[in-house]
Amino acid sequence: MQRLCYLFFLLPLLPACQSPTETKEETMPKVLAIKGDEILLSDSSTIQIPHFDDTSYIVLYCIRHAEKIKNAGDNPALTPLGEQRASQLGKIMAGVHLDKACSTNYKRTVQTAELIRMEMDNPPPAETYPPALQDGWIDTKLQAGGGMHYLVVGHQNTIPQLLNRLEGSARFEDLPDDAYDRLFIAVTKGIGQTEVLELRY
Repeated sequence: MQRLCYLFFLLPLLPACQSPTETKEETMPKVLAIKGDEILLSDSSTIQIPHFDDTSYIVLYCIRHAEKIKNAGDNPALTPLGEQRASQLGKIMAGVHLDKACSTNYKRTVQTAELIRMEMDNPPPAETYPPALQDGWIDTKLQAGGGMHYLVVGHQNTIPQLLNRLEGSARFEDLPDDAYDRLFIAVTKGIGQTEVLELRY
């Protein structure tokens, strides 16, 4: 199935005079807001979420948890920077309609989802699931039918695994350790019938 890939980095826009080591990607726009099917970028351009009004599709806003406390065991909470990042995404998604905010049952994912919910105009109910049962969890969502919109907060490995399952592919690799700014919007009506927007905020 077609994969739509847009890369937008969290780094601020730089002046026209850049250093020779700066790449094109480092100056690309970031997501400022999501309103309905329209994603507003920092350069005033927009991207449309495909099939947004087609109720045979499910829309999933998939992210990794925000920055976690290091060397704090297997179930750490977020750092202050992570809390700030999660709240920022909540502001970006403030007007998005969500039926549920779903996360794995770890402190850092639950806390990320909760901070996003707190910034939303109409916070959705929360739901958790064990990451080892993610395949069964997404199968249940698919079986429930289209028209639903979910936030999914996972980990550097579980989010790529989820996207690969939905696409029926192996395209997505584990996220780098320091990559906390990725936002994937998966629009799906079943395994192998999925389109993915890849963004950064």
